[in-house]
Amino acid sequence: MGSREKTCMEPLFTRNFVLCTLVSFCFTTVFFMLYTAMAGYSSDVLGVGSTVSGLVASIFIAGDLIARLAVGNRIRSFGPRRMSLICMSVGTGITLLYFVSDSVAAMCIVRFVHGMTYGAAASAINTMVAESLPVTRRGEGLGYFMLSYSFASAIGSLICMYLQNSGSYDEIFAVSAAASAAAAVLSAALTESRRAGAQNVRRTGGPRISDYIERSSLVMSLVAFVMFFSYSGVLTFIAPYSRETGLTDYSTVFFLVLSIGTIICRLFLGRIYDRHGENSALIPFLALYVVAMVMLGTVSSGAELLVSAFLIGIMIAMLSSVAQAVIIRKAPCERYGVAVSTYNVFVDLSYAVGPVVNGFSIGILGYGDNYVLMAAVGLLGLLIYLGLHGIPVSMARRRGEGADA
Repeated sequence: MGSREKTCMEPLFTRNFVLCTLVSFCFTTVFFMLYTAMAGYSSDVLGVGSTVSGLVASIFIAGDLIARLAVGNRIRSFGPRRMSLICMSVGTGITLLYFVSDSVAAMCIVRFVHGMTYGAAASAINTMVAESLPVTRRGEGLGYFMLSYSFASAIGSLICMYLQNSGSYDEIFAVSAAASAAAAVLSAALTESRRAGAQNVRRTGGPRISDYIERSSLVMSLVAFVMFFSYSGVLTFIAPYSRETGLTDYSTVFFLVLSIGTIICRLFLGRIYDRHGENSALIPFLALYVVAMVMLGTVSSGAELLVSAFLIGIMIAMLSSVAQAVIIRKAPCERYGVAVSTYNVFVDLSYAVGPVVNGFSIGILGYGDNYVLMAAVGLLGLLIYLGLHGIPVSMARRRGEGADA
């Protein structure tokens, strides 16, 4: 048996990989439950308008971003297991404060600090997963790992919508606290990476931007920012849009169908990158996303709404898996933590800025025309990918094949 065959048979489902996937599922469920609930809670319980409600929801992302930037180059020296355990334990305590935060200021503080614990824990878990996967099966492995995100987005959103419709916000907070506690317990069962504890190279002259941003990750991170900026309007405004179009009954399963799309992609399409490269894996599905957003913006039936959800879910899954695989492939191993953190910062920034811009656009254009506009933004993301990565990669491979011939 050749060395390549041996490499391809390296196991994916190690103990740490499975535990990291479960931890990710738990804390991502918490994120989606609370992110989805906050706008309604702010208006129903705190009695504030839509602008302030959006602030209460999105300030979590601000804390998340700051934490990812702060810990990106410190994960390996601190130890990803220890970082995850501490942050999830603190985060569990913070979820209990949701019960007693009865003002906008108090809730904003709780959300901001909670976002910091989430960002640091997510960066640590993503780094552990990146270091544990065989190089030749990294796209496949990340696809399986990202199933935790798919299941969590579906389950978290469904639980939130079910409890929110009955006005049971305390129950939402209770389920969130339980899921966060489960993540902390699972983090305690992780085994520290062999790379953990390695000291970063000391530099003189103070901190540099390279301490927080991995340059090789910027192109794929920019593509992800543009695409998820476009998608953030779906995540935030699909409920009022479905009411406007008379499709409320279908909106309750919109994210379930979207998650089915991501799951199918990660189970059956994740190997496209490993076998054929990122162009084959990304270009068709980014184009399908543009079609799906146009369909969503001009929807006239429940079937069209759910088909668009399915296609959007496929794009989310493929982009998340392939972008991270490319980022890890291009980054030096000692920069994995910073590289993953760079990608996550751009994605989180899209979720922080996107709903605000989408909301402003909706006020001018309306929901449907805004989604058509977001289809154009998705097309821009595809063009950025082609111009900065896809075409150069294709040309480089052709030159390599010509040299081999």
